[in-house]
Amino acid sequence: MDTTFTLSERDGLNTGAGSQSALLHRDAPREGQAEETLPKILEVVSSPLPFSDMLITADEDVMIRNANGWLKFDRAPYSEADIEFILWQMDPQWAELLLRGGFSRPYVVGSFRLRVTAYLAFRGAKKMLAIRRTPVDPMPFKDTGLPDSVKLMIENPQGLVLLSGATGAGKTTTMAALVDLLNETRNYHIETIEDPIEFVFKRKKSVFSQREVGHDIPTYNEGVRGAMRQRPDVIIIGEIRDRDTAENAILAGESGHLVIATLHASSVSGAIQKLVSFFPGEESAKYASLASSLVGVIHQCMVPGTTQGEGVVATELLFNHKQSFSEFLNSPIKINAALDERVGGMSQSLAMSLHSLVKEGKIAKADALKTVASQGSAQAKLIKMFDLQGVR
Repeated sequence: MDTTFTLSERDGLNTGAGSQSALLHRDAPREGQAEETLPKILEVVSSPLPFSDMLITADEDVMIRNANGWLKFDRAPYSEADIEFILWQMDPQWAELLLRGGFSRPYVVGSFRLRVTAYLAFRGAKKMLAIRRTPVDPMPFKDTGLPDSVKLMIENPQGLVLLSGATGAGKTTTMAALVDLLNETRNYHIETIEDPIEFVFKRKKSVFSQREVGHDIPTYNEGVRGAMRQRPDVIIIGEIRDRDTAENAILAGESGHLVIATLHASSVSGAIQKLVSFFPGEESAKYASLASSLVGVIHQCMVPGTTQGEGVVATELLFNHKQSFSEFLNSPIKINAALDERVGGMSQSLAMSLHSLVKEGKIAKADALKTVASQGSAQAKLIKMFDLQGVR
């Protein structure tokens, strides 16, 4: 039997530009709408519950995301009028912007910074709001869960530090903590290149130039290239996404700047491979450049903690400030073996970090094993560690 089907009116979805335009044709908010809707918004975004993201649509449960995944927020759903009031506050031309693919706006509510993204889904049948919530102030380094040894990476006056992990792994939080640590201890000019600006740093000992892609600069690449002419001591790159940005990040690290950059990868060795993969046919030359300029790699995962709803950061760390890894950066097998042996005394594998967190009672054994479920060798090492220690 043929079970295929086409989304259409019978599925509760609108089709065609005409139906979308009708759906989006709305007047200005009625009198009294603000008094009804604003308390509902503040109740959710100011909640003390630990969560990083929120998803809202009319007449459905509000969903929040924490270390345990997506969960229902315990409140009544927003109405269609509530959603449209929020959209109107974001931009009076919201209907036109939604038809163009959606739009985002930044806000500060109490102690939280919000990035609210509005968009259409289900062929225009639903207006959706995705909200990313971060603290206004950077987390103190001591509260990140990172080993104190990580501070050594940013004591180097020049070179490249890579920060990797999946979306939601806490890279932005770690980056902000490292930058604020520099701000507290160094008389530096720190230039950040972000999309969007996540934290606005207050001047302590350092002076800042914070630049946002799409507003202050057209691309990450243009931002990094321009930064090298503006005499910064430190360049922060929100994400390396392409060859040109990767090229300029490596060049900046070689030319006297401390560069801290993030990218998406599943391990320390994966981060190095991904960076070099931007240069097909030039891999040998790029590994040679990294051999002298790479200071270290911080790879992190967010693991559900034993405290409900809170996440704990597990880290894989490569310290190359003494060039302990420089001779075999092109070999993931040798890198992983060196991490297991703690070459240099401070590097560590992800399995080591997870094992320590379980022993300290911060995460459950099952969650530790789940974190490395897709990495057969790492999971095998972790199981062996648990067996040797008698961890159940």
